[in-house]
Amino acid sequence: MKLWITFFTVFAFFSPTYAVKTMAIKERKVLLDLENESWQKGDRLMARNADGKARALLEVQQVKGNKAVAILVKGQIQKDYALTRFTPKDKNTKTAGRTSPRQGAWGGMAGYTMNSMTVKPSGASSVSLSGNSFNLAAFYEMHVDGNISARFLGGYEALNASGTSSSSSCMGSSNCTVDLGYLGLTALVRYTFLKMSSWDMWGGAGLGFLFALSKSSNILDTSKITTNQTIVGALGVDYHLGKESFIPFQLDYALFPDNNTSSANQIILRLGYGFSF
Repeated sequence: MKLWITFFTVFAFFSPTYAVKTMAIKERKVLLDLENESWQKGDRLMARNADGKARALLEVQQVKGNKAVAILVKGQIQKDYALTRFTPKDKNTKTAGRTSPRQGAWGGMAGYTMNSMTVKPSGASSVSLSGNSFNLAAFYEMHVDGNISARFLGGYEALNASGTSSSSSCMGSSNCTVDLGYLGLTALVRYTFLKMSSWDMWGGAGLGFLFALSKSSNILDTSKITTNQTIVGALGVDYHLGKESFIPFQLDYALFPDNNTSSANQIILRLGYGFSF
């Protein structure tokens, strides 16, 4: 009898007890039983498997009585995983990853642009032009709230395009060209919809402001080209090399509003290097 009492005492002493229990899992939402512990919105939990390895990071979104709803921030969760309160010291696995959104970032990006343009010369049929150009920009990023952030870009943007006209409407030539260089400023509001251990995916939209630096064309009246505005939609991936640096990839679609003489759009591929803070 003493042997059995000793066995159960040792077993109870060394067996782990977890106050928070997983009751149900639906997609990225997890229903928790808090077992009368004090939790609040924003608290985080680490989920570990039977070997004690961190497999998921949860964040409490709603608390009502002894029940709470948490969302899956990273990793994968199963009902039999043990849940413990997350602390900044939990850095022993890739799943723990970055414990909070970065508050800001800065860096630079180089880009390749595919340009499409339609010009409507006075008294002649419209002319379609296309071409490629390069751009270079610095960026600054700030965290706004939750998964929302803002990214600002500034640098050199170009619009180069050429095409053939059936008439000699390009200053007596059938070969039409547009070569424009701008100081470009772009403001984007971004929403990060997918977060993994080493990369994030986001979508965003904003406005671009272009100030002409150089202009040459035999089909446009360059004296009227001073500034332009664009409507920008963007999709991007930030690949994190560590806590302080990352590689941003960004795909932009910039639309120039139509006017009486021309319309244009650009598809811009950007790749760069950034620093988080």
